[in-house]
This record gives sequence, structure tokens and C-alpha cells, in this order.
Amino acid sequence: MDNDFVNKHINLVRKIAHSFNNSGLDFEDLVQEGLIGLFEAHKKFDEKRGVSFVTFATHCIKNNILGYVLQENKHYTCVSPIADNTPIATVTDNYINHNVLLLPEEMPEIEKKILFLYFVEKKTLIEISEILNISREKTRQIKNKAMRRYKADLLPQKN
Repeated sequence: MDNDFVNKHINLVRKIAHSFNNSGLDFEDLVQEGLIGLFEAHKKFDEKRGVSFVTFATHCIKNNILGYVLQENKHYTCVSPIADNTPIATVTDNYINHNVLLLPEEMPEIEKKILFLYFVEKKTLIEISEILNISREKTRQIKNKAMRRYKADLLPQKN
């Protein structure tokens, strides 16, 4: 692999790394992790699969950066879709993008589900209330409470 290859794709890596800027981690560290993902994409790319290199590289870069963010930020929960559109929980930081929503671990599951459906799945409050079998008003109240909890967690703690 040569410098021309890196120079050709560095803007893609920087653009993807920029979308993780609110993770609280150093931007250049995110870029370095993205470059590792780019190198992995270069090694594993198979043009016979019918996918462009940029599409494949984007996936590899995002996954590598997200893995780094998950590793560095342990006290948050990562919520992402599974087959039945129910959120699942693992680990990381405040981040809404790439079909992943990162929330405080201590947030109740119902709040996580509602925020996931609202922000990631782009469901309306009426659709969410039907999915969860609760009233639209109760859904709105839980969403608002979850947003207050989420925003309070984002603000620096005063000593």
C-alpha cells in the first residue's frame, strides 16, 4: 500500500471520523483508527462481490472507529437494532448515528427503546405507542423524561 492510496481516501476517513467527534475522544485518534479500518478494507476487499471499494471501506472504517469508541468509553450503553426492531444493549458513549444510539447504562429499558425507535428508526410517537402497546401520551412523557436524563448526562458535572 502506498501514500497515493492513503491520500486518495484520507478525506473519507476524516469525514467518517468527524461524525464520531462528539465521542469525547481526540479527533486524530479517531482518524488513526479509521486508517486502520481503511487498511483492513484494502486487504479484504473483493471486487467480485459487486460492492464498490468506497462502500466497503466506509463500512470497515465506521466499524473500526466505533469499536475504538466502545473500548474507550465503558459506562454507556450502545443500543442498535436486531431482527424484531427491539433495541439491544452493550457498551459506549453519547452518540446518535449509523443506526446506533449510545445512552447511559442506568437509563431504564423503556426509555432506551423509545429513544431508539424515535431517533434511529424514525418512528412517530403514535407508531411507537402502537409498537409498545402504551398510549401516545405516555410515550411522549417517557420520551421527554428520557431526553431530560440524556441531556443531563451530557452536561459536565459541577463539583
